[in-house]
Amino acid sequence: MINLVWLKRDIRVSDHRPLYEAANNGKPTLILYVIEPDYWQLEDTSKRQFQFIKESLLSLSKQLQCIGASLTVRKGDVVEILEKVHLHAAISNLYCHQETGNPWTYERDKRVIAWCKSKQVNYQEYQQQAVFRGHVNRDKWHHVAEKWLQAAVFPTPTHIHTLLQHHNGLKLLDVYPADDNNEARTPQQGGLEAANKTRDSFFHHRINEYLYGISSPVKSTTSSSRLSPYLAYGVLSLRQVLQQAQALPVTSKRNKSGFLSRLYWHSHFVQKLESEPRYAEQAVHNSLIDMRANEFNESCYLRWSSGDTGVPFIDACMRMLIQTGWINFRMRAMLMAYSSYHLWLDWQKPAARLATLFVDYEPGIHYPQVQMQSGTTGINPFRIYNPVTQGLKYDPDGHFIRRYIPELDHVPDNYLHTPWLYAGLKDDLYAPPEKHPDDAAKIAREKISSFYKQHLDKGETGRVISTHASRKRATRRRNKSNTMSKNQLKLF
Repeated sequence: MINLVWLKRDIRVSDHRPLYEAANNGKPTLILYVIEPDYWQLEDTSKRQFQFIKESLLSLSKQLQCIGASLTVRKGDVVEILEKVHLHAAISNLYCHQETGNPWTYERDKRVIAWCKSKQVNYQEYQQQAVFRGHVNRDKWHHVAEKWLQAAVFPTPTHIHTLLQHHNGLKLLDVYPADDNNEARTPQQGGLEAANKTRDSFFHHRINEYLYGISSPVKSTTSSSRLSPYLAYGVLSLRQVLQQAQALPVTSKRNKSGFLSRLYWHSHFVQKLESEPRYAEQAVHNSLIDMRANEFNESCYLRWSSGDTGVPFIDACMRMLIQTGWINFRMRAMLMAYSSYHLWLDWQKPAARLATLFVDYEPGIHYPQVQMQSGTTGINPFRIYNPVTQGLKYDPDGHFIRRYIPELDHVPDNYLHTPWLYAGLKDDLYAPPEKHPDDAAKIAREKISSFYKQHLDKGETGRVISTHASRKRATRRRNKSNTMSKNQLKLF
């Protein structure tokens, strides 16, 4: 009889309850990560994500060796692999962390649970975020979330009675199991050493510039924490990072508070997808499912997805994301909003494109954010960013645009944000946008306003608020669902 620890988005040994429980159980333990080819064929997965996971698993393997354990990697369908393991060494307990992923992983988890039940395997699933399964009372969520986040972290096991020391299968990580060349040229590196280095540099000095630079595509590369991929794949524990941040003696309490609030937002948004998994597939507000139906412009989508819309600040942000696998939150929101409003693209395909580009793709944050920026929640205001104004504000000298759009080298500075107005623009190098951004925004406002007036069901709006909105100061707001500005999300 053995223990099996099934790793998913929890590639670490610290504050890892499944490893902790297995170590204290006494039985031989198999620590398993499964490369699932069907998952890597999905439209929201990519090679750049796999590369980060690979680096993190290789780092984990070294950490496990230090406590006498071994990481085992296998490739295939996870239920079939569990069946093979069970035939050779009966699995008594299967320990894992709860995962809030895309619809595919949700269905996969249900199959694993069903298999465990059929084989009488004790299935133990634990939280690694302040996210709760089953019916969630949003009126009390922030209280139970705070209690979980402030609970003691689980210590790293000093020794694990490992089942396998050989045939670990790490070489399987050398081959990406899909036909995809979506690699970032300069991505963040995976693994605990890189994670600790990034965290320490932020905690020791970069945090003091946090709020000053997080909205700038250039400054945010250093002023942002850059911890998102390590949290997304569980290289670092969210709870542990939050508690470490709370203990920081920083010079600016405002910067520290700003960072902590964003760590709380993490679980707040993931809870949305956990509570309503269809967030990843269709508009969460039932009245808005067909708002952009049958109007998808493939040409506009292709120009947007490659950073060739003809609007320099939009394109520079997209090209930075393509090259590095990361861009700050504000620019992510602007990219999604531009596709949804200025180009009037239904959100699913742009959302999948962005997911493949993000090394730090976290479904529970990605899809709720996508729907907020697309105007399909029914409870958030329209976020129609003016890309020219945003560019002038965050790249006034044009250095960012010139870095990523060399086709505009010949354009004078005073035309750089609006090159379509420059008589000398070389259209064969950089084509102008199909619609002037101001005109496209005006059309979008008219479309969405008209659709809301005709189709928005206030009862459905109340359901979305009840299920997903934060309850901080909720007493004052509960009966004001008919006013969009008053229902703007107040984050926990």
